[in-house]
Amino acid sequence: PPRARSINELLRVAGRPRLLPRGTLCPSGSRAEATAMASAAPPPPDAEPPECPVCLSPFDAASVVPRVLPCGHSLCGSCISSLPPASASAAASSLRCPLCSQCVPFSRALGPSSLPKNLALLSLLPSLPNPSPPRTAGAASASAARPLPLPLHAAHSRLLARFRHAILPESASPLHSSPPGHPPAGLALGSIACDLGAPWFCSRGHPVSLLPIDAPVSGAPLQEPAFYRPSHAARVIAAIDALSSAAREEMLDLVAASTRLARRVCGVYGAWMGPEAATLWLVSERHTPGVPPLLNERSDELETVARIGAVGMEVCEALMGLHGEGMVLGCLRLDCFRLDHFGRCLLDLNEVLALCRGVRAGVCLSMDGALVAPEMTAILRDATWMRSHDFDGLIGRNSDVWLLGCILVALVTGDERLAAGWNTDGSYDDWQKEVLARLDAALVGTQLEPLVATTALCLSYEPESRPEIADVWKCIRGSQMKPGADALAPADDIVAQKSFRCLLLGELSSMCSAQAAESDDIVQPSQDSDDKNSTPDDESNCGFSNGESVCTAGTDEPQRNGVFKSSTLLAHRDCVTGLAIGGGFLFSSSYDKTINVWSLQDFSHVQTLKGHEHKITAIVVVDNDNQSLCVSGDSGSGIFVWRVGTSLKQEPLNKWYETNDWIYRGVHCLAVSGTGYLYTGSRDKSIKAWSLEDYSLGCTMIGHKSTVSCLAVASGILYSGSWDGSIRSWWLTDHSPLSVLEDDAPGSIAPVLSISTEANFVVSSYENGCLKIWKDDVLVKSEKLQNASIYAVKLNGKWLYTGGMNKAINIQELLEDKSELEIRDVASISCDSIVTSILYWDEKLIVGLSNREIKVYDKGS
Repeated sequence: PPRARSINELLRVAGRPRLLPRGTLCPSGSRAEATAMASAAPPPPDAEPPECPVCLSPFDAASVVPRVLPCGHSLCGSCISSLPPASASAAASSLRCPLCSQCVPFSRALGPSSLPKNLALLSLLPSLPNPSPPRTAGAASASAARPLPLPLHAAHSRLLARFRHAILPESASPLHSSPPGHPPAGLALGSIACDLGAPWFCSRGHPVSLLPIDAPVSGAPLQEPAFYRPSHAARVIAAIDALSSAAREEMLDLVAASTRLARRVCGVYGAWMGPEAATLWLVSERHTPGVPPLLNERSDELETVARIGAVGMEVCEALMGLHGEGMVLGCLRLDCFRLDHFGRCLLDLNEVLALCRGVRAGVCLSMDGALVAPEMTAILRDATWMRSHDFDGLIGRNSDVWLLGCILVALVTGDERLAAGWNTDGSYDDWQKEVLARLDAALVGTQLEPLVATTALCLSYEPESRPEIADVWKCIRGSQMKPGADALAPADDIVAQKSFRCLLLGELSSMCSAQAAESDDIVQPSQDSDDKNSTPDDESNCGFSNGESVCTAGTDEPQRNGVFKSSTLLAHRDCVTGLAIGGGFLFSSSYDKTINVWSLQDFSHVQTLKGHEHKITAIVVVDNDNQSLCVSGDSGSGIFVWRVGTSLKQEPLNKWYETNDWIYRGVHCLAVSGTGYLYTGSRDKSIKAWSLEDYSLGCTMIGHKSTVSCLAVASGILYSGSWDGSIRSWWLTDHSPLSVLEDDAPGSIAPVLSISTEANFVVSSYENGCLKIWKDDVLVKSEKLQNASIYAVKLNGKWLYTGGMNKAINIQELLEDKSELEIRDVASISCDSIVTSILYWDEKLIVGLSNREIKVYDKGS
């Protein structure tokens, strides 16, 4: 295509200095350089937006994205795709730049997305879309009543591992609106808002019931920082951690038991919290039809007897299943049983817990048909026992046999008040005589006539005189079979059970004094720092600025008080490109061509190292036995070595430049190893090994097909990431190639921006917002975290920190279960600018931003 106009004419903007000639628009082609958009001056309102020099279409961040060719010129993706090849022999691997007529390498298989975006040029646009705008005080969610988890201290890690399958995702949204002031023991009703996979397997719109779980609050509620946004799982875990250990165990037992008894009880899905509220809910499956309507559907005698027998057997099976799980109910009501789509009778555990709360509060003992065994009533009325919480040996499964007898009375007679009549002030003997008379009148002469005597035994005042539930099941089953046929008895798997957990006397049933309605939280954001009003020319601004500090309490045992702080370090005048720690100092590099040195004691500014003539793109620190060295690389292929000691010298100890064509100049990344070599990744697709003794070039490692963008060293292996989308590993002993880590899935190729290693894990981030995790050179996890580039990734133990274009730090936890690896969201920290680098040191998270700031997040004492 003919040259439309000069590049300076196209990109000249009113009121702004002219851009440099070609080759200097993006001289190093560095990925980190793209983050400098935040530091560019905002364009004036009347500025003409930059446009593609070929098609003259104005650039934007969506459809006409400027891509940087290896020669340094920027074109839109559509024009790059339509450019003819430089020659017929290299049709698939090259093209000719229409502005400078140079033959440049280009992979048509990867397409324009393999080339870096010119975000410095995008910053000249009138407005740049913000994928994640900072949260305002009015829109930010308020803190829960209890302190939230602090991932920097790995709080709740063990608890999260135990409850990982008992926390519903936030997208489930079973509670569509806050219940308007229902009673303390009441249930809220809702439905699942989306399809849920394993382990719930619940379809969208399935009705559920929600039981409020209120944690006791001691003292005044503490606040969380406005910049800190915990994930849904972290908020739920914080609320669960505020419960007593007995309540936590009870929740886990209910979820596990409902899973194993899927055809006998309604499934308890787990815990859930609303996005803007602090109430914890226990979500359970709910079926609309209940058993009580069956009492009104009286037809002929044979059908009625068959229905009573079928429901009675399923009630027996549900109770025996719970006893096998080590649970007894303590109280019951007929409407606690529900009918599923196939007509099976299921026990609703949320209904049982709501009834238990009413009985504990004293509002359901003599009304609403609540069924309670005599020995259980005696315990509830004994204040000494209730205060001691010592019920070992007092409660067994015989108390549920009484409840079964009352349920059978209600099913046979159709009179729920009669079944619960003993709970009133009437005499037990009179009530027993009336019950037997009603049972005789209903069952004598039918197949279920033997059930009269069995039910009478179930209602014995002495618990030892009551039969086993399995015997009741055999009675019902045997009466429905032909004479001479043997009834198959259910397996008796509770013989060895010595103690039982009673739901009526448990912790979840005692939560009847707190209101269950949701309440909106009040946002109390932390105070903003004044560093935003400072100017880069004010030397007094260099140093430590305490941005925010919020009191919060530790959430791991033992609990401890502390301050979760965000501190701001200001000294740079342009985008921060790298962070490194060594020799007792924190080193930061920037596009302002300087290196700032900070004290690790109080993060005060110590010194500024100057000497680079180009933008500094990478920095590392070498800690040797004799001395510590700081090594920095710039976009002009310069490598500077600085001596680290008690007194830092202004002049570098040594400096040299890589010898390569000006088109490929620029050091993109640095790494050091214990073998005495410094490794540099360059734009010429190579990795060079430099001796730290005489600074000579040891060897050059070639294999990548594009710019080497990141390096990492672990376990005697050097890992290199490239814009070609691959990660290569090299032996440090002889610098020979070891393996290539690639994802063969279609559409998965994207430039690698950052690498972090820990043990046998390698984590890489990509320009398309993907994150990939390799274990022993095998891809075990690939997940798209966001729709923007991830420039920094840091793996510390099992905690993963990522940041990039979305202006936030995502904190996640790696959960490894046998051969599977799961990434669990923990929290996110909103930032004011693009995240360019992340460093973790001494339980402090140090973050470099493109707006020249360095943030330090830690928990002080």
